[in-house]
Amino acid sequence: MSELNKKNISVLGCGWLGMPLAKQLIKTGAYTISGSTTTSEKLKKIKDAGIQPFIIDLKKNIPPGFLTCDILVITVPPSSGNYENRIKRLIGQIKTSNVRKVVFISTTSVYPNSGKIAVESDAAYITSSHSGVTMLAIEDMFRHEGSFGTTILRFAGLYGPERHPGRFLAAKRELSGAENPVNLIHQEDCVNIILRIIEDECWGETFNACADEHPIRKVFYTKAAHHLGVGAPTFTDKASGYKVISSEKLKRALGYTFLHADPMEDLQR
Repeated sequence: MSELNKKNISVLGCGWLGMPLAKQLIKTGAYTISGSTTTSEKLKKIKDAGIQPFIIDLKKNIPPGFLTCDILVITVPPSSGNYENRIKRLIGQIKTSNVRKVVFISTTSVYPNSGKIAVESDAAYITSSHSGVTMLAIEDMFRHEGSFGTTILRFAGLYGPERHPGRFLAAKRELSGAENPVNLIHQEDCVNIILRIIEDECWGETFNACADEHPIRKVFYTKAAHHLGVGAPTFTDKASGYKVISSEKLKRALGYTFLHADPMEDLQR
């Protein structure tokens, strides 16, 4: 494909998720990719991958070249108490840029622990965690912005390369919720889902994204710790709140089949 015919995509946050996403987008041959980091040390790594590198601090104005794109993918995690204000500032800059479509990575922490299956309409400000409330507020900012179209992806717990689930609860003691179902999604599915949204031009939507199977917490994390060779967690009989994340809407809309449908099976690979 001619360079002139390629769409321009900027990935805000070339980290654990953004970097493999950017590489996969380049592999398609249909896009030119810009990517951001917060440190100069990562610039060479990004450039060597065929990505135009930018250093970006959300506390400051975004370099104009980074927002000279058709699509912006935001993978930056909420790492500070000022995250909401920084995203609000970013949205103001997007409105005056060339960006026409946005993919915003959110989280399933927007759902209360209802003990039930959680679908997209179940998100709630009142009973969510603090981080969930923040992410819901940010989602609403994007959703109500009329100058560009945003698709919001609520990812479950992330695992994959360099994020082995055996480390999540390693050697922790007296944990509650032993029988709770686990909500996880593999990095490869995250990347493929974002790619599918872009390819299918599926804009203005909100989707959950979580593996089909929900193994039992005690069984899964004990096995994960043993697989990795670290101390296994211990559990009490005390119950705790939970939810079961449903990805049925996403699977129907995109015709998507999870590559890692059962996190328990991944422990055997």
